[in-house]
Amino acid sequence: MVDEFEACVWPYERWTHRAHVGVAVIYLRRWPLAQALDRMRHHINLYNRTLGDPAGYHETITVLFLRRIAADLPARPADEGIAATVEALAGRYDMRWPLAYYSAGRLWSDEARRRWTEPDLKALDF
Repeated sequence: MVDEFEACVWPYERWTHRAHVGVAVIYLRRWPLAQALDRMRHHINLYNRTLGDPAGYHETITVLFLRRIAADLPARPADEGIAATVEALAGRYDMRWPLAYYSAGRLWSDEARRRWTEPDLKALDF
């Protein structure tokens, strides 16, 4: 999946929340957070532009989820496979999860899409 995503041939209808989490888990198992985030940012933007959705990238959501997943990975069982890790994390941190930290207005603002924006409801606790 990661190779297809990076080559911009992963089917757009399959570029779901679970697929985003899958790429994030693989990147974070390979690289430190800063490098994984740079790769994720680059490849989501490239993928979106290639598939005709140049405005689809959301910086705050990308950073938030990668930081959360990076914080959780060390506690996952050492012998847990990628699929089980992705299933667990995608289920725990669905697209409603950020709303514990952000108001909808702030999270979905143009500013939050363009650059990292701090939460306005609750400080990050991870």
